[in-house]
Amino acid sequence: MGILNAALATLGTLALALPASAQSQASTPGSVVVTGTRGGAPEADTVIAARSKVLSRNYASSCAFMSSPNAAEDDVALAYMRDFGMDGGISDEAEHFSARAPDGDASNFKDPSSLTDPDDPRARDRNAPSVKCASSDRRFAAARQDILRKDKSLAQGFEALDRREYARAMQLLTTAYDKIGYDEAGLALAKMHLYGMGTAKDSREAIRWLRKVAEARFDPSRDAMKFNPKEAQMMSEKVEAAFMLARIYERGIGVPRDPAQALAWYGKAAEFGFVPARNVLGQAWVNGYGGAADGRKAIGYLQAAAEQGYVPAQYNLAKIYYNGDAGVARDLKQAGAWFNTAAKAGYPAALFAAGRMFDMGEGVPADRERAIVYYKEAAVKGDRDAEFALATFFYDGEVVGKNLATARKLFEAAARQGQVDAMFNLGAMELNGEGGDKDLAMAYVWLNLARQGGHAGAEAAIKAIAPMLTARDRATADKILKPAAKS
Repeated sequence: MGILNAALATLGTLALALPASAQSQASTPGSVVVTGTRGGAPEADTVIAARSKVLSRNYASSCAFMSSPNAAEDDVALAYMRDFGMDGGISDEAEHFSARAPDGDASNFKDPSSLTDPDDPRARDRNAPSVKCASSDRRFAAARQDILRKDKSLAQGFEALDRREYARAMQLLTTAYDKIGYDEAGLALAKMHLYGMGTAKDSREAIRWLRKVAEARFDPSRDAMKFNPKEAQMMSEKVEAAFMLARIYERGIGVPRDPAQALAWYGKAAEFGFVPARNVLGQAWVNGYGGAADGRKAIGYLQAAAEQGYVPAQYNLAKIYYNGDAGVARDLKQAGAWFNTAAKAGYPAALFAAGRMFDMGEGVPADRERAIVYYKEAAVKGDRDAEFALATFFYDGEVVGKNLATARKLFEAAARQGQVDAMFNLGAMELNGEGGDKDLAMAYVWLNLARQGGHAGAEAAIKAIAPMLTARDRATADKILKPAAKS
């Protein structure tokens, strides 16, 4: 037991390292069935306001058809309204027109060459707010709808990319972006330049394309991502562009490292609705990335992400309260609450941390049996600290039955993941032949690795074991610790 004292003492502190129309049902006897013939599909040239890709806020200015979507403007609802002669009711605020004659009756149009109807209020006063669509808006929308209906460049570009026909893919994707401004095309072109697909690697050209996507028109009410904790890493094109820009500036990929730019783009990804970006920003502020640490800002970002169900943020928020980082007052109650929230989601490090609070009686009454439940679940998920903690229980035999073989296996599992105390304990058990065969060579190896990892007791242990090694033991250990360079 004495050889474990140095290792077990490390459990006194929590080391938490910082490291994307239904069909009608069949009628039954006696039922009344409403019958009728639905009309055909809407004509391709009929512009439906709220859901039309042509008339979205990305492509035109503030007309009546730019109003916020509502249930009455749903495509299915509008189709039924047309079928039953209810189209264009007083409650329908959206403007409808034919793409073939976007200004209404073409025979009455005064100047076919003019982009703006001279009778439109905006023609008289450019500063007047737009209440209805001007001629130029309707023409722009109609023309874009026509392009969208016929254009195949985006699909063909991705087909060429899949076939690794990079030159053709770049040409088609560029055409698609120039015609419509597809975010998908811009993002693909950025990646091609960044990774050198069919062209020389060019970070600056990649940045240019990424900025085109990230800085394109954005409507928070419509374009912001809806976060789903079960698919936390899902990204829209805008989010991915902003996140890539942040990584480029953070890591200095082809450009000088720039923490300010990195934080700005992480912030933009967060604005677009990407909750994991808030977790990154919280970590940045607690660690003082790009400036002085600021616990208040870190808590703000992490709590916003944690409350939306992002589990890593819940764990990181708990760590701040547990450690009292960045000037935040230590609060074991808050720490325990957030550790438990993340633990319930199965987050391995949080399972270990919650278990350790029960083990040590921090903020809660000590309950070692309950701690073991948390440790076991975390160990099953591969958490190295939980493997180490669980191993000590089997070594001591105080709460569970003493089992040195199991303890040795758990110490080895943790040691192979770089857990320094487990390296030391495994070396000690192999030196003494506990839980398995005595192996001086491997004991020497693990103690050396523990020393490299900073274990305080490893140096003395190595000096004690060195004289016991045979020439064969030394050769075996050196083969592992000093591998020959590959030719």
